[in-house]
Amino acid sequence: MANFQLQVKEKTKDLKVFFKKSVKIVSESCKKGWYNFKHIKG
Repeated sequence: MANFQLQVKEKTKDLKVFFKKSVKIVSESCKKGWYNFKHIKG
């Protein structure tokens, strides 16, 4: 039973890291998109 809980904790850690990375990538691409959009309009 304890082994299963360890596996779940490991998976959660991996997911958190993956989630943080993907959020960072998305926010960076959004910034670039907005930057380009503003310059096209202006």
